Amino acid sequence: MTEGSVAYFQPDHKLYKTPMRPQVASFARTTNWLAMAGEHLDRHQLRMISWTIGTHNTKLGLMYPEYTQHSVYGESLPHALSIGHDATREYLKGLSRDLATNYPMHAILMEDFGWIGFPHGHTHERDLTGLTPLEQQLLAVCFNPQTVSKAKAAGVDVDKAREVVKSTLDAAFREAPDRPKGHPQTMAELEARSSDLKAYNEFRQRLADSLVFEIKQEAIKGTACKLLMGDLYQQGVADACDGFGTYNTYGKPPDKVLEIVKQAVAEIPSTWKGAFHAFIQLGMDIPASEQQLREIVLAVKQAGSSGPIFYNYSESPMKMLGWIKSAIAGL
Repeated sequence: MTEGSVAYFQPDHKLYKTPMRPQVASFARTTNWLAMAGEHLDRHQLRMISWTIGTHNTKLGLMYPEYTQHSVYGESLPHALSIGHDATREYLKGLSRDLATNYPMHAILMEDFGWIGFPHGHTHERDLTGLTPLEQQLLAVCFNPQTVSKAKAAGVDVDKAREVVKSTLDAAFREAPDRPKGHPQTMAELEARSSDLKAYNEFRQRLADSLVFEIKQEAIKGTACKLLMGDLYQQGVADACDGFGTYNTYGKPPDKVLEIVKQAVAEIPSTWKGAFHAFIQLGMDIPASEQQLREIVLAVKQAGSSGPIFYNYSESPMKMLGWIKSAIAGL
């Protein structure tokens, strides 16, 4: 079992302008394995990419609940640091700066550098209410005091947005397992009923986009490190990102991978010249053979992707790791 929410390198504390610091894994406290790996890249003709988890950090969330996403009921979501709080934003910039300046990093692949959902949290989750996707979304809408304060300063009527979120959830809890007549099913439907909620969600999206630009323009400025996102192409941050990608290829056979990647690539403007990766999950039924992995990789290439990113080496069967060399041979 892994420790969870830990760093596998030794942080440079002077780079963090926030009380939060990466919590180091026990086996990395006396030896900086990431630095050692970086010293051997040239020998093996490799480049280092840090697949980096940002706001999904239960360990830090429990240590600093004031920096987490707060639900409409005022509860801290301990697995979700809030990008609406300056401390979280400074932590993520410090983390990116640390990796980009202290290691021979070709790129940082950002996972969860934005808002975190309500499920996939920090403990054994149970839901006998039968929460709908919308209701799960609403429970994750951040009302951290600093997020709220910033939105109000931008002219958003957060109090009205909060009332819409709360009344919708209260109705679900009151009537479960049923729902009131006309109960909304999607966020778009609820936003159509409340311009204030729509304005608040748009403000929160601007917070997420601006963080990516701050990392690119401040945290990794002056380095050769690229910035990759594990998400489909997003116009709002395209100028700050060197690459996007899709996880929708996880567990899919070659023909489906070809279809998924083609569609994703087709939605990218021809004027944008960054990379677009397809994530391939190693294990859990597909790929089931060395040949099938090769066919998946070929489908990724044929569909116009920059190439595969394999998930993930530490959990994959040893035999399957041995398939990678032949899967990418000659490509």
